[in-house]
This record gives sequence, structure tokens and C-alpha cells, in this order.
Amino acid sequence: MLNYILKNTLSDYKNSYKSSFLSYSWVIIHPLLLLVIYSFVFTTILQPRIDPNNDVSYTVYLSVAILPWIVFSNAILQGTLSISNNVYLIKKLNIPLYVYVTKEVLEQFLNMFIVLLLLIGFLYLNGISFSVKWLLSIIPFICLFFFALGLSMFLASINIFFRDIEKAIGIILQIMMWIVPIVYPWDIVPKNFQWVIFYDPLFYYFNAIREVLIFDHLINAKHLIIILISSLSMFFIGLFTLKRLESDIRDSI
Repeated sequence: MLNYILKNTLSDYKNSYKSSFLSYSWVIIHPLLLLVIYSFVFTTILQPRIDPNNDVSYTVYLSVAILPWIVFSNAILQGTLSISNNVYLIKKLNIPLYVYVTKEVLEQFLNMFIVLLLLIGFLYLNGISFSVKWLLSIIPFICLFFFALGLSMFLASINIFFRDIEKAIGIILQIMMWIVPIVYPWDIVPKNFQWVIFYDPLFYYFNAIREVLIFDHLINAKHLIIILISSLSMFFIGLFTLKRLESDIRDSI
């Protein structure tokens, strides 16, 4: 089944850009546009405070989180719709439902390789040299995939019965982006409200990526445990929910 998922994911990924004039360039264009817009708004108007002990521009700080976030949010969006958009195939083929969700999420995460190349080049141009510690960022990136896959399986399962989810997921992801937070430093939030950030497991993923790639730090041990536990928990919750509801889903579509 794994071979089937990989083969079909690669095929669908190639076909999705085959008829486009700019082809794979769209993977870069969208993130770059968002990066430019947020950088302009925050550096020119809001001017957030980055750690004064580190000579890091806001644009660099933003890029390390917002580029992976775009991939993550697209994976959730497409993953949530993966079952409802494949009703015809589900009726025709006797393939486990998790295959459809996994294909969509994996297809979006293939863009992560292109995004990472863009990110590495951007960091280099801004005077941040490669460090062996950068390899540690692989951990939160892999865990982010399993978190996205688990959440997508959960949302795709209940979306069949509550179609408002697919309408609301875009708004929910926008709210999540501000809570994580992606576009501003977490320590500018008043201490009375910082607990909201700390209770969000996604904060630790993106904070770990920033700590490793920008500040050349090791991942905090406590944060690493939270990342590992939350990704595995979300994955198994999503898988359990999908398997538990699979027969009901097939009867409903």
C-alpha cells in the first residue's frame, strides 16, 4: 500500500503542474508574495521587536516560519477535502480511506523540499551560514508532517457528516497562524496571554525550526518531547477516528 501511495502521489504531483505555464514556479511565487506583504506591513508599520541580542532581520525571522506554515496549512486544507473530493473513486475502488488523505497531505509536503531550498538560499543571502545543527530541523519537519496527516484524517472523517468544517477550515487556519504565532515574536505578547501560545503544540514546532535555523541552537529537550508526543498523538487520533468511521462514511457517500 505504501508503494501505491508514493507512486500515485508523485504522479498526481507532476500532473498538477503539467498544464501550468509557470509549472513548479507557483510553489515559490505564493510564499514569496506572502513574505513580501507581511515583511512590508510589519517592518514598515508595526515594527515588531526581535531579540536585541541577535542581529536578525524581521524578514528572516518571518521566512523561517511562514514558508513551512504555508505548506502545512495547504496540507490541512487539501487533506480535509480528500474524502469528499474523491467520492467517485471511493465508491469504485476498495482502497482504505487513509490512502486518499495520505496522498493529499504527502503531495503538499513534497512542496516542502522546494520551499526549504528557497529558505536555505534566502538565509545564505542574509548572512546566515550553514550549520550542522540545521540537520536537527528535520525532526520538527517530519513531526509536522505526521501532525498534519493525523489532523487531516480526523477532519476529513467528520467533514463527511458536518460539511461546515470544509467551509470553516480556512478561517480556523488563519486564527491558528496568529496563535502559533507565525508572523510575530511570541515574547511581545503580554504575559497574561502567553499561556494561549504555550498550550498550542504547533508553537513548539515552529519555534524549534527558528531556534535551529536562525539562532543555531539545539532544540529544547522539553519542547522536543512535546513535539514528539503531540505529533504521534494527533496521528493516532486521526487514524483511529478514520478507521472507526470508515464504514459509516462509505454508507453516507
